[in-house]
Amino acid sequence: MGIHVLMGDPRELANPDVLFVSREFARSTFGDESPVGKTLSLNKEISMTVKGVYEDIPENSTLRHDVVISLGSLIKYNWGSISWNRGDMYRGYVRLRPGVDPEQVNKRINVITHQHYPFEPESGIAVEYQLTPIKSVYTRNKEVRQMNLLLFMLGFSLLFVAAMNYVLISISSLYKRAKAVGVHKCSGATGGDIFLMFLQETGILLGVSVVLAFVLLFTFREGIEDLIGVSMQGLFNWDTSWLPVCVVLLLFLFAGVIPGKIFSAIPVTQVFRRYTETKSGWKRPLLFVEFAGVAFIFGLMCMIMLQYQQIMNKDLGYKPDPIATAYHRFSDAEAGRSLLKRLPMVEDVGITMINPLWGYAGDGVVNESGVRIFTVQWNIIDYNYLPVMGIELAEGRNVRSEEEILVNEEFVRAMGWTDGAIGKQVHSERRMFGTIVGVMKDFSFNGAYAPMQPVLFTADDMYQAQYTVRLKEPFDNNLRALNLEMKEMFPQNDIVFRSLRNELNERYGSVRRFRDSVIIASLSIFLIALMGLFGYINEEIRRRSKEIAIRKVNGAESKDILILLSSNIFWTAFISVSLGAVAAYFIGQKWLEHFADKINHTVFMYIGVILVLNVIIHLAVMFKSRNIANENPVDSIKDE
Repeated sequence: MGIHVLMGDPRELANPDVLFVSREFARSTFGDESPVGKTLSLNKEISMTVKGVYEDIPENSTLRHDVVISLGSLIKYNWGSISWNRGDMYRGYVRLRPGVDPEQVNKRINVITHQHYPFEPESGIAVEYQLTPIKSVYTRNKEVRQMNLLLFMLGFSLLFVAAMNYVLISISSLYKRAKAVGVHKCSGATGGDIFLMFLQETGILLGVSVVLAFVLLFTFREGIEDLIGVSMQGLFNWDTSWLPVCVVLLLFLFAGVIPGKIFSAIPVTQVFRRYTETKSGWKRPLLFVEFAGVAFIFGLMCMIMLQYQQIMNKDLGYKPDPIATAYHRFSDAEAGRSLLKRLPMVEDVGITMINPLWGYAGDGVVNESGVRIFTVQWNIIDYNYLPVMGIELAEGRNVRSEEEILVNEEFVRAMGWTDGAIGKQVHSERRMFGTIVGVMKDFSFNGAYAPMQPVLFTADDMYQAQYTVRLKEPFDNNLRALNLEMKEMFPQNDIVFRSLRNELNERYGSVRRFRDSVIIASLSIFLIALMGLFGYINEEIRRRSKEIAIRKVNGAESKDILILLSSNIFWTAFISVSLGAVAAYFIGQKWLEHFADKINHTVFMYIGVILVLNVIIHLAVMFKSRNIANENPVDSIKDE
């Protein structure tokens, strides 16, 4: 892998009970002492010897780790199997010689592998291998690319709206600063000097903003690191710092050049007369972009929040509350169950090989001719697991012996059975699973990302298993009491029960972080757009104050003035908000492709976003316009 080894011989990893540790792990665990030859305990059960130290893996790696355990340990303790038709849970890596094209290897690799595992599609399964450059594995991932696109559009919308808002407010101050620009020109300043002056002003404001941004980043460091899933050191390093620098420079050019060009074109005659601006058409496109950005991000926010609620509150087909689980190997599984059942905080105990959050092992189901027809997700359970988890049966009964099995409703559909499943036998390529005695109602496993798949449960004695306990209320107090009890009863072991609900929340941590990011962006862009809207309204009121006064003198009432001002931006707001919501709909559709279980993505939610934002915009207009609508018209025209 090209990982630099600081101490030891990597060939030691051919032996069982051997591990290598990272430099940081060695420092934090052993201090200044050499770790080579020291012993570490795996789950307080298996002693392993440190045989070497390697350089820390950078944070921007999908293969980041602090400890490497020898593959020989896996074989010794029967943690998994390795063969030509098994062991597909492991990743394989090949270092090519310099100048070798991976496609050259891909053309020949299956010629070799088929000598060991024949390519026989007629058997129902045929395997071929292909090498992919390691740098492309992550960046070519469809989910990663879609998430990058969504985050890019989110950030771009926020930055672009902020820049447009700055331009809008800057140019709206034109009438106030026109005379000052004229004075500068009378004193010998050229258009270029004025342009540079406004670039400098923008630079100072942007510099202060960057400083404040870093203050906020480090003040709320823990929350931000949780939000983005990376440390500050990993985020701001020499390899990535060029990107925020480029963003700041682009903002500076965009927000500084446009106002600078407009102000530098003001004629020197503004010293001798009051500057009046009669055209406001240039402001509408800026306001249009702001409203569209708000609608886009608010549409995304609503969709993401609803999807998060969907996956967190949906009926899973089992009851994760109040369940706690721990993975441990008792010499006798039944003795372990009896011990746990006697504890006062425990209501019931079940045993399984794997909990449903992370998926089950796969195996092939064959027909009467021995041809694989599909892959089933199978798991081993004891006789009490179903009632503890609250998994319901659609028909039949629970397992009572090792020869009996349970399947889910999707399994029955995959087999194409219409005459019932009870009493039928199920075979794989290597063995007979058993006879079906019950059909489980479909339940969620492997999260909301994967579609429903066929599931099969077998009953077996397990010495190494996931103990599932249903605790009495109050759950949190009893979970702490249970772990204290385990620590006192088994000080030599590392038995820690965890809340199944908390594990479920962690399973969707990336969705939660994305939801929180969009909420923060939505609130930010809403406040920015509101500032721009208020600036626009103030400018319109100032520009049209004489017109409003004359209308009132001729009989216009306050409500007529409010309607006049709000109708002035009605079509701008309606069209831009509608376009932003439409863009959010299509982008939201792409994000929802990550999930097998998704919300009913109807247009009514986006229609609601359009209506709510338009109402808020017009309420803001009326709020800012109420003073001029109720003002005595004499005050507006007495200076003429």
